[in-house]
Amino acid sequence: MTEMSDTPNLQDWVGRTTTATEVADGQRASRLSSLLGHDSVDTRADATTAPVATPLFPLGHWLHFSEDDVPMSDLGADGHAALGGFMPPVPLPRRMWAGSDLTFHTPIHPGQKLERTTTIESIAEKTGGTGPLCFVTLKHEVTADGVLATTDRHTIVYREATSAPEGSAARPPRADSPVPDGWEWSESVRSNEVMLFRYSALTFNSHRIHYDHPYVTEVEGYPGLVTHGPLTATLLLDAFITRHPGEAVTGYRFTAKSPLFCNEQIHLVGRETEAGTHELQAIAPGGKTAIAATVTTA
Repeated sequence: MTEMSDTPNLQDWVGRTTTATEVADGQRASRLSSLLGHDSVDTRADATTAPVATPLFPLGHWLHFSEDDVPMSDLGADGHAALGGFMPPVPLPRRMWAGSDLTFHTPIHPGQKLERTTTIESIAEKTGGTGPLCFVTLKHEVTADGVLATTDRHTIVYREATSAPEGSAARPPRADSPVPDGWEWSESVRSNEVMLFRYSALTFNSHRIHYDHPYVTEVEGYPGLVTHGPLTATLLLDAFITRHPGEAVTGYRFTAKSPLFCNEQIHLVGRETEAGTHELQAIAPGGKTAIAATVTTA
């Protein structure tokens, strides 16, 4: 077991800031639309004209500024960029997206110049039922043509290595279960290897738990390929927007409660809790909540 005390001065990374720039890519937006099962959208933009009317999906900034956009020599064993540069050298090898708290200030359109300023906002070391944990929260502020478009607080959780014997964790997908009662709407989806590949390619995400079956089962101890947390969060928000086309999403907050795996059925459900606020969940086989979310609209 790795002791957190073996890692000195993690708090020295709090407050560190980095900035990156890109141009909002209409082709990526169109590919995300295809991935979500919609028709491709016309996202053509010309430098001599105003941006096209169709904005990016609210989470479209996730298709930009990949944290894994580094040389192969700078990747860690899990496929992510190695820690110890901008990110703190947390001595726990298993990394997951724990959640995000997003505010959408103004839409982003293809062709706009994007700038993302990332600040390490907090680092919290804790002990859970599975051992030591470390939560790193990043604050991303994304501007489009100099105007603040999105504020995204993204929390990453690091865990210690599994003690499961090699190969013992692999198992078939969990059996389907009925849609739970008490929700205003529901939609059932099922990720598969192709969907996971396309999302990894679209976001330039090289984390091996999403495509390398021997690695994810033998090294990280999961039963199968892990469905990306942000992919599930995107499917959930897309299901909401499809049912509420006239409402402008101003905020989206979600927490990952438990992982979902490739080829498993996911129930996406939602209900209004008060005017302008909706509760959403992604529910795993057996009825366990995988992602709990809140959407606010104007």
